[in-house]
Amino acid sequence: MIRRSLVLLVLAAVAASGFAFAQGDAFTLRVLHTNDHHSHLDGAAFDLTLDGTRTRVTLGGFSRIVSIIDQERTPNAIVVNSGELNGTLYFSVYKGEPDFLVFNALGLDAYALGNHEFDEGDARLAELVDLANFPIVSSNALPEPASPLYRVRDQVLPYVIREVEGERIGIIGILKVEKTKNSSLVSDDVAFTPEIETATRMVQELEAQGIDKIVLLSHVGYFNDLTIAQAVPGIDVIVGGDSHTLLGDTDDLGRVGLAPIVNNQTGPFAGSSHDGLEALDLGTYPTVVQSPTGDPVLVVTAWEYAKALGVLDVTFDADGLVAAYDGSIVLPVEGPFLQPNAEDQMVEASPEAEATILAAIEASPLLRLTSPDASVEALLEPYREGVEAIKVEPIGTVETTLGNTRVPEPFAAGETPTGSYAAFVVAQAFRETNPKIDVAIQNAGGVRTEFLSGPFTVGDAIAALPFSNTIVMLEMTGESIVKVLNQAAHYALNTGSTGAFPYAAGLRYDVDLAGDEDAVIVNVEVQDRESGAWGPVEPERVYTVATNSFTALGRDNYLEFAAVREANPAAFEDTYINYFLPLKQYIQRLDGGVLPPIDVAEYSLKSVVD
Repeated sequence: MIRRSLVLLVLAAVAASGFAFAQGDAFTLRVLHTNDHHSHLDGAAFDLTLDGTRTRVTLGGFSRIVSIIDQERTPNAIVVNSGELNGTLYFSVYKGEPDFLVFNALGLDAYALGNHEFDEGDARLAELVDLANFPIVSSNALPEPASPLYRVRDQVLPYVIREVEGERIGIIGILKVEKTKNSSLVSDDVAFTPEIETATRMVQELEAQGIDKIVLLSHVGYFNDLTIAQAVPGIDVIVGGDSHTLLGDTDDLGRVGLAPIVNNQTGPFAGSSHDGLEALDLGTYPTVVQSPTGDPVLVVTAWEYAKALGVLDVTFDADGLVAAYDGSIVLPVEGPFLQPNAEDQMVEASPEAEATILAAIEASPLLRLTSPDASVEALLEPYREGVEAIKVEPIGTVETTLGNTRVPEPFAAGETPTGSYAAFVVAQAFRETNPKIDVAIQNAGGVRTEFLSGPFTVGDAIAALPFSNTIVMLEMTGESIVKVLNQAAHYALNTGSTGAFPYAAGLRYDVDLAGDEDAVIVNVEVQDRESGAWGPVEPERVYTVATNSFTALGRDNYLEFAAVREANPAAFEDTYINYFLPLKQYIQRLDGGVLPPIDVAEYSLKSVVD
């Protein structure tokens, strides 16, 4: 992989060959950026490789990110965030308030809405917009009068123009339409416009105002960012989010035990494709793409969960075109530092080992020893106290770690099954909330963590199920159950929205990963609650189904749930029970409060073929 310093030398040589811009006309913009922080306001333990040794550090957290921003912020800098919220107890309890207060203190130049900003619905997002004193940008989400967001429509702009050292910078916001509609609780009273068409129109509006330095702040995923870069003329930099992509130099990342991550992509835009993107230098920071007019477009993203800050320096020539660039992510780290002992247990590093660790951090172009920002810590402290009080309440014990792999790998009947054991247990918990429930269905993406062996607390349950969903009961025929399972599974396998993949309690089925729309989930069986016996699902029989309120609305392509409700509203009952509570109660009621390994005979997946 070409190093950024070599790129700069090549660009300098090109300039010297006759394509030079006048030095006085050059302008360098620094872009400090984050994305997909998902309310990770505190740092977390993370294992890196330092000087060849596995080393556990405290990595990231927005409090440390702010410290890095303070170090890197210069008069020619903008600070932007590509969304999004939700994912920790901070959001579960406080619904985005501490996040937005941190952003207020930070003084963001622009914040782009992502799909999870809508997780509490239009009304809560409108309240957060009121709380913000920084620009919020979103060009392709348009609230209509019936939406609570309509009230704050003038506070969510398609783009903002920032003046930096006498230069005007246009910053456009855009989000992924399909994912927002299907993977959040945005109402039907918010209209959306196509991504590429909208981006093109926004660029033209800015250019009509004489602005030739344009940043697209997007929440559409890395591959879709590359697609936009190839399709829309006039964009100089795309700061992306949604796909949790880690970009960087392979060697630099490898020395600390990391590697570029370009998987976990959401599907292409409607009418578009990701074909041919593999020809690009995927994984580099920045990833350089040629626009339709042949000009370079720099695509960057900064991983996930406030683990990193992106620092990109872009030099523009007199015509507003990218002439040179440099940058990378920065990973803020701090002790305590742990390393494995002879028994492979992680213990505090010796003074000698710590000296080596600190030297390795100093030598890395990616790592930076960083303490939390004191003002952010003071702002967060009352929220942290509330979170910590909830987290420590015990529920029970998990005997064996239950993984949370969304899409299962192939396995034959009788072999150890794959997939999300955690989602299966959540479905089991739903089924036990009411003896009338025959079967329960849970989307894999609604479960955000695996269940680690050892003590299990309220905090663990909420962290696993952080959304404000409730338990919903529906009356459905066996035919409709098979249909909704296939709708979700096919969608998960063919759009990149892997969180839609269905797991169930009281149902078990074979999976064909290459199956057609109605043939991914086959050979569906249902368990009789009283006898425990299994038999084929009966197409005409009516069953009581439990699911979460998100999928019950047809989100994640569980369309049959919404169709059942529309056809017969009386068949739909929202229990208004928060969906982490059944998990809590389920574990507490087990013998000794111990959650055992899954019973393979009752697991929802009988086999998986590809």
